[in-house]
Amino acid sequence: MIGKFNLWSDLNPEAAETLHPDLGLRDWDDLTCTEKEKIWFYLERYFTRNNSAERIPLAIYILNEKHKYRSYAETFLRERSNANAMRDFQGIIINERKNKHVVLELISCFSRAILIERLDHSISQKEDETDEQYEERLTKWKYEDFDEFAYRLNDVFGHFGVNVVLTRHGFIPKQDKKIVKEIYEPVLKSLSNEKWKPVSRDLQDAFKDFQSKTKSGYSSCVTHAVSAIEAFLQILLYGETGKGTLKTLIPNAQKKGLIPKDKFTDQIFKNMEAIFARERKETGDAHPKKEYANEKNSLMVLNLTMVFLQHCMY
Repeated sequence: MIGKFNLWSDLNPEAAETLHPDLGLRDWDDLTCTEKEKIWFYLERYFTRNNSAERIPLAIYILNEKHKYRSYAETFLRERSNANAMRDFQGIIINERKNKHVVLELISCFSRAILIERLDHSISQKEDETDEQYEERLTKWKYEDFDEFAYRLNDVFGHFGVNVVLTRHGFIPKQDKKIVKEIYEPVLKSLSNEKWKPVSRDLQDAFKDFQSKTKSGYSSCVTHAVSAIEAFLQILLYGETGKGTLKTLIPNAQKKGLIPKDKFTDQIFKNMEAIFARERKETGDAHPKKEYANEKNSLMVLNLTMVFLQHCMY
């Protein structure tokens, strides 16, 4: 059997650094037109596949319908055709100047168009398959095309230092690869199950508010993140949302053996509960706040939320 063949950059750190420079975290608006054009070419095959003949027009339609006053895809607005949809789509990705929101919104619309294709469709349950196994396989099937696109997009964005990551719940802030790969991605995939829809909804709102980069957005992010944990524990305990707060939900879930309980974990949960309660009270929107949350505070709460969920789910 032929073993792994190492490239020159695998053996030479200096070569690796030269060939694949670390650009840090960059905003889409910081990229040059040439860099945006390169990104387009790396992603082009996902935009020009046969099934994209429906996805691209649908993405452009969603963009215009959501933002009628701006009408970012004017060519398609004036004359609907696949060719005009593609012309507007490519033009926005490459030429939209100093407006990352339009580009990321368009990619979000395209992602939604991918998911819509299988939204109301299903696959047959196997005879020897439990309901839980079937639900897991069905969810994987529904997200199959999207996951492939997201993987490619995130890889390309990573090479150019773009500071966001596409997940099943939308864009999230880019962080250390280990955090995204080992915590965010597996947790968000598990939450794709219909059972956790209320949790997903709060997390989506939290991510959206964080991306707004405003004081009120950061404060709302804190509120939604804590609400996501409460919703998770409520569903775990009662099968539905609406009953209990963190102070009672955590110990009740531990008593029933639904989340870990040992001396080390117990102390961690107590510390987390105290942090969540303090941040929600002082900077969230659930109560009159003492001050607005900032980017650092809200990111800390987001990360703690994901760590908490991961510890409870795995």
